[in-house]
Amino acid sequence: MKYGNKPFYERVAASPLALIVAIIVFGFLAKAAWNIHAKASTSSQKLSEEQAQLSKLQANQDELSSKVAYLSTDQGMEAEMRSKFKAVKEGEQVAVIVDDQTAAVAVATSTPSVGWWGRLLRFFGL
Repeated sequence: MKYGNKPFYERVAASPLALIVAIIVFGFLAKAAWNIHAKASTSSQKLSEEQAQLSKLQANQDELSSKVAYLSTDQGMEAEMRSKFKAVKEGEQVAVIVDDQTAAVAVATSTPSVGWWGRLLRFFGL
C-alpha cells in the first residue's frame, strides 16, 4: 500500500502535528494528576493534625468535666474556696509560715535587670 493511499484518520494519526498535540495533552493530564496527588497528601496530613488536636480537646473536655463534677460537690467547693481565697470556717485560724530562704530568693530576684543599654553605659563609665 502506498503512503498516499492511507485513509485520512491514519494519515492524521501518523503526522508529527498529532504527536505534538498528544504530548501537550499528556502534559496537561500529568500536571492535573500531580496536582491532585499533592492536594490529597496535604489534606491527609491536615486530617491527621486535626485528629490529634481533636483528641487533645476531648482529653481537655474530660478533664474539665471531671473538675466541674468535683466542684459541684460541697467538699469540692469548700476545698477550692479554701485554696483560692484563704477562707476559714468559724473557730479556725490561719497561720502563714514564711521560710527565710524563699524570702531571700524573693529579695534577690526583685532587683531590676540592667539590660544591654545599661551594660553599655557602665562599660564606658557613664
